[in-house]
Amino acid sequence: MAREQDHSHPTDMFGLPEGLLAAIVAALLLIGAFALHVFATPMPPAERWGSLTTFGFLALGLTLPGCAALYDGLGRVVRRDRRALAALLALAPTLYAAYALAVRELTTVGLLSAILFTVVPALAFGLARERRQPTLADAVALTYLSLALGLHLVPQLTLPQQGGLVGFFSLAIVPLLLVLFAARGWPGLGFTWHLSGGELRDALAAGLLATALALGASALLYGIRPASGLPTATSFIMSIITSYFFVALPAELLLRGGAQNGLARALAGRFGTRAPWLALAAATALSALAGIAPGGWAPGPLAGGIAGLAAGWSYMRTGKLTAAALASGLVVLGVNLV
Repeated sequence: MAREQDHSHPTDMFGLPEGLLAAIVAALLLIGAFALHVFATPMPPAERWGSLTTFGFLALGLTLPGCAALYDGLGRVVRRDRRALAALLALAPTLYAAYALAVRELTTVGLLSAILFTVVPALAFGLARERRQPTLADAVALTYLSLALGLHLVPQLTLPQQGGLVGFFSLAIVPLLLVLFAARGWPGLGFTWHLSGGELRDALAAGLLATALALGASALLYGIRPASGLPTATSFIMSIITSYFFVALPAELLLRGGAQNGLARALAGRFGTRAPWLALAAATALSALAGIAPGGWAPGPLAGGIAGLAAGWSYMRTGKLTAAALASGLVVLGVNLV
């Protein structure tokens, strides 16, 4: 294998690596909103501090890789040093065990599930480590993670345990997959907080159009439901955070960064310029199927398919997974608020 060369990264107006400031702001926003929710909810001190600590680690693992300089550096480290990769992968079951113990929910089956949740995809990606093109082993890893969440093969432990805001594993899958993609050397992921004005415009346009279509189709099929009242400012902000960071981003990392990106690369040699469109169609179908799962990422296959189509087009247009999540997150937010 050729020796990897360090690449310089552009900086922002403050001299920081591009995307770092946005990553820090996103981390502070997530942790701050979560802390307000936790301190407003009556719970034992052990659960409160356990959930804050666990969420803080996961939030940093979700946001900081959005800076290209940090994520590329992470990739170089985990590809060169298997011990560093093993240590990072061990964080997921360790955090689960620590938090589950704090809330008295730790079981042997749960711990084994958390270990398998990490080890199975790591071994599958490891089998394809020397292959540049996506392989069947990559598909096995992504399918296993999708089924583990969709079929509830992992414990339904939420953060915090009482009045749960987000499932532990549905949030942990983001930093886990980012580490695995970095170790695999998976190109074209597009997980970055640096979005241009044009990229934001395209994602917003696709998301708003898809939201209108999803609401219109839902009204035609199921009728117009009476509004349950306007949400408060706090609940509306929490709905935005939940729709984007806790629902759309994990789903798009699997469906767009994994399935659509991987299929487009795998089919490129045979289908040429048609490969991205075929990958978009396949990933949209998977988005619709994901909407069937109870507690899934979208309320039903119709909304899931429409959201997937908007996200897939945004991903093709921008090459940014975070822009795709913005498009699908708008659909999730709109359908859930009505």
